[in-house]
Amino acid sequence: MGNQNGGPARDNGGMHDGGDARVPLSAREQFESILGSTLQEQFGEMQRQVREHAEKLASVQRELAARTSTVRSKDRAISVTVGVQGDVREIKFHTEDYRQMDPVRLGKALVDLIGRAQNEGGEAAREAFEPLRGKGDEMRRSMLAGTPVEDFLAPLREMAKGAAEASKPRGGRNDG
Repeated sequence: MGNQNGGPARDNGGMHDGGDARVPLSAREQFESILGSTLQEQFGEMQRQVREHAEKLASVQRELAARTSTVRSKDRAISVTVGVQGDVREIKFHTEDYRQMDPVRLGKALVDLIGRAQNEGGEAAREAFEPLRGKGDEMRRSMLAGTPVEDFLAPLREMAKGAAEASKPRGGRNDG
């Protein structure tokens, strides 16, 4: 932010130099003076970190969309392949043994195989996302802690917390 002469802005204690008299800065001018280029730099860094995090998330999602889990029955006669979201992609009968199974036993075998494959897929998804878990909160804290933005938002958060507390119903009887 610059002054009227094009030079850098100075911290002048919330006052304009008005010739010999010092004129108080407007609230907007004080706000801009406090936050100024620091705010722009912080928002730029925040945007960069959010973009980077979003790219990592998209990359993990693309990787997982292509992954599958395949499990095979103990007798090796049937296998089931599912995507990491649990969608059944393939059921293979490797032998003709399934033809000898009664329908209830075959159904139970398929349900068991699908469940096992889905559990494996879910575990793979959890492992893939684990390095990213909590990064959003971590980014928010690191970007705002001790900054003019956090200093500006702190009183607003306290007011919101106080308003939420005030709107909670109090213990006691309601004879209405």
